[in-house]
Amino acid sequence: MYQLSPAVLNAIATVARINILDHDRNTPQSVIGGVSRLSEIFTRSSDGVGRAYFEEPQLGISYLAYYVPVNLAKVQLLLDELQPVSPAVPGEEFRVLDVGGGPGTGALAVLDWCHEKEWPFPSSLRMTVVDRSPQALRLCAELWQTYNAQRQNQSSSPLRTTECNLERSLPSVLRQARLENGYHLIIVQNILSELFVGNADPIKQRTALIGELLSCLSPEGSLMIIEPALRSASRDLHQVRDNLLAEQHCSVYSPCLHDTPCPALVKPDDWCHEERKWEIPAWIAQVDREVGFIKDALKFSYVILRKDGKTLVSRNTDYHRVVSELRVMKGEKRVWLCDQTGRFELGRQDKERSSANAGFEDWHRGAIIRVSEIVRKERKGRPAMVGRILSSGTAEIVRPA
Repeated sequence: MYQLSPAVLNAIATVARINILDHDRNTPQSVIGGVSRLSEIFTRSSDGVGRAYFEEPQLGISYLAYYVPVNLAKVQLLLDELQPVSPAVPGEEFRVLDVGGGPGTGALAVLDWCHEKEWPFPSSLRMTVVDRSPQALRLCAELWQTYNAQRQNQSSSPLRTTECNLERSLPSVLRQARLENGYHLIIVQNILSELFVGNADPIKQRTALIGELLSCLSPEGSLMIIEPALRSASRDLHQVRDNLLAEQHCSVYSPCLHDTPCPALVKPDDWCHEERKWEIPAWIAQVDREVGFIKDALKFSYVILRKDGKTLVSRNTDYHRVVSELRVMKGEKRVWLCDQTGRFELGRQDKERSSANAGFEDWHRGAIIRVSEIVRKERKGRPAMVGRILSSGTAEIVRPA
């Protein structure tokens, strides 16, 4: 279960004027009302919500209090995935670009993650946040200063903010990055599906934008794209992924175990998303109780792209990724798996349970697993739709989510 650091929670609460000492009634009604209004904006908008809500101060504060902790935790979960191949060397500058970052969620996530992991030394970080809203960028600067003050940083990491409408032009920081060997990490969170909405071919334009960002990535860098776990936003992300791979701009570090077309796009009702457990901050739990929301899990879709071919786990035809919850049915349990051959359903009947395949019961969404054998019995001359694990088979988790 993921838990945000006290330092980052204190900084968010300070700027949002939340009393974190009162665990039962610590959230101002103005914040709760603002979260409810934001939800209406996000729910009813079908043509891109932009960043206009930051122009109303109370909505900006409500976004900071409720949505920033959620989105920050998602970035840090993925930073944990990237840690083994991060290129930082002690004393070397580590450049981060947060695209459409609003109040600097991605940049703050990196800074706090580095403090908590004690890697790399935070003073070596060079952060740039790009957003179209000047109000969001001012909130970003305030949050950044508050966090560094609470950490008592003697030499706080420099923060650069740049106002830019990504639909009209690319920021100058991208041209500069090409001269400086690129960014080590580029974060694009909850913005891609808001861009080029209503244009003739939004997927093509989003692909071109990510292609430009990839050109500003250092040879050993990573580009992290996070989108809401909604079907439409997720499928759009899958299509951008496929376009970039077809153009040979990059390869997938995670979550995919292959660089072939996304199997979730084969059927119009499929999509791929994550669901990770986290320890919900008290004031978010209070908002949920009063507004009727549920934020007990972090739900999102994502892809991490690289240009050096490195992957979360080695490419192995025996590996599969769990893309559903473990479903308990009468007499058996089932999951959906994904690999380079596509998506398929795998089950284990209760009568076939053995010590060798008992690990099947621990499978969960996002886990990378290995099975020794998958049996498909024929019925009426055709293989069964559901593969099964027999008592003689083995089932193990290669890497948990």
